[in-house]
Amino acid sequence: MVSSHSYADFERDYETNLSKIRSFLAQPSYSNAQGNAANISQCEKALRDAKNCVHAMQGMAEIEGDPFKLEDAKRKLEREVGPLEEEIRGRKGHHIARGGASGVSAGGWGRFKKSNG
Repeated sequence: MVSSHSYADFERDYETNLSKIRSFLAQPSYSNAQGNAANISQCEKALRDAKNCVHAMQGMAEIEGDPFKLEDAKRKLEREVGPLEEEIRGRKGHHIARGGASGVSAGGWGRFKKSNG
């Protein structure tokens, strides 16, 4: 199967996925737990898709022998995808700590009662 995607096609898809991620991150993180879990899942998928686009862009740049496009793709991965990945990971960790994924209600950070029995 031959792909007819160009560097510009992958870059456009990359930007679309980043837009989805940024839209998610702009939402307040205190929304309902079930909706937040679904948003995190969608955001993680968009992040995977964005990474795949960058890797394809790197491959296209190497095939074309274009060092500027290659450097641009590397920069996107390091300076755009990396920080967004960290932010998503932080949101996911915060969501779990608040009880979103475990079903445990959150009483605040570090407010756990020791059981006597």
